Amino acid sequence: MLVRMALIGFGNVGQEFARMLLERREWLQNAASLDVRIVAIATRSHGSLIRRDGLDLDRVLSSLEMTGRLGPEGECVDAGPMAIVDDSGADIVVELTTLNIENGQPAVNHISESLLHGKHVITANKGPIAFAYRTLSSLAKSNGLEFRFEGTVMDGTPVFNLVERTLPGCQVLSIRGILNSTSNFVIDEMCKGSTRDAAIAEAQRLGFAEADPSLDIDGWDAATKITALANVLMGAGANPRSVSRRGIGDLASDDLMSSVDRGFKIRLVAEARRTADGIELSVAPEEISPDDLFWPVDGTSSAITLETDLMGKLTLFETDPVITQTAYAVFSDMLTIAETIRRCCVSGPTTLQG
Repeated sequence: MLVRMALIGFGNVGQEFARMLLERREWLQNAASLDVRIVAIATRSHGSLIRRDGLDLDRVLSSLEMTGRLGPEGECVDAGPMAIVDDSGADIVVELTTLNIENGQPAVNHISESLLHGKHVITANKGPIAFAYRTLSSLAKSNGLEFRFEGTVMDGTPVFNLVERTLPGCQVLSIRGILNSTSNFVIDEMCKGSTRDAAIAEAQRLGFAEADPSLDIDGWDAATKITALANVLMGAGANPRSVSRRGIGDLASDDLMSSVDRGFKIRLVAEARRTADGIELSVAPEEISPDDLFWPVDGTSSAITLETDLMGKLTLFETDPVITQTAYAVFSDMLTIAETIRRCCVSGPTTLQG
């Protein structure tokens, strides 16, 4: 079965996803009976390409590495991302632009326009889930389309799929997680004697800190992730501005060392809780004791505990992830949508879960 995909954004995740498609091409064809083709890539600074019978991904990646462009000037298309998507004939749009903490744009519009034009959507951008999940999910369902986003929180760890597919009938009562790896790293480096600024610079050099460090240090990244989780798993209808937020920016080295001397470590903890007044969201530094399940979470690792009414508490750990995990989330979402397309080809149109 032929599956055509258009990518909006082609940063680290998009490039790793392209490499994954190349590496898994034989598996896709033989085990999954899929012929997956990238028919368009739209970027803001590297040019944009369309080829309805499929782009040569080896050539695209090589060109980007050597010239900073997706292809020669004469091959690149001068048009907006949605015009490129519409012209490509894609079945699936993959939205991979960067987070806008103000309102989730332009990713929200990219996704809504794609759904309105009859295209399934995958995103690894947490902004649309944190700011507009109800609207986008309803739009997908009303148009009989899939909207998938496993890579938005904890990289490729299957948090959303876990609840959707394996916990039918369970209500999520609370969510607690260590979700921002940069804050872990900065705290640990400060405990070793580094300054906050030096630790942030090193995290950026290693490639896992946000370009704007305030998103990590002031707790906005964690706030956006807990909002996305609460919106999908608890029906919160919130946005990151709803979160009671305190980052690690005001933590001094003395504060951190005092915790260590008393046998604790400090971590930035994000929580969502059902209360009589609704769902409360918070992000704040907490002292973690050695008997806490989150005690082993260091460096770029993360963890989440889901408290449910029927299955009690479930905890997931992700240890030292790299960009491959996020790209795999896109790959996994692609396979899920491909199965939906296959079923629709056999049985005709149906209403799908977004």
